[in-house]
Amino acid sequence: MKRVQWLSLLALVITLSACDPHKIYEDVYDFEAAVWNMDTIPEFEFNIEDSQPKRILLNVRNTIDFKSQNLYLTYYLLNKEGAEIKSELINIQLFDPITGKPSGKGNSIFQHEVEILPSYTFPKTGVFKIRVAQYMREADLQEIPSVGIRVEETSN
Repeated sequence: MKRVQWLSLLALVITLSACDPHKIYEDVYDFEAAVWNMDTIPEFEFNIEDSQPKRILLNVRNTIDFKSQNLYLTYYLLNKEGAEIKSELINIQLFDPITGKPSGKGNSIFQHEVEILPSYTFPKTGVFKIRVAQYMREADLQEIPSVGIRVEETSN
């Protein structure tokens, strides 16, 4: 049943993304059994074709059963040669600290879209990569089905 739901969600995302003129790149890394091991560092590779500023978003999905109220992640922006251009540790609030109510969009799986670089001008055109690592106390982070990156044109 869950496989059918994921396939339906994937089909919906593909359909909706076809109508998005701002999108340059979008991809999702799915974790097997919704477990993110700290040694698993998803990498997303994309091409920048002009010198206009870009908006970069991080997408994280968690289930209602995620044990922590927040999630610490570090992203690494790399050039084609693998040299680090920028990195930052970020804290994503997954649940309200007072009420415990889940934040993000969803019912049993919640999606959080976090703007990590609101208007970033790449140093040159070409291929770039973003790696995302989890920095929690647990080696195996349960109840995180996926993480993704979206690169888009900034709105004028």
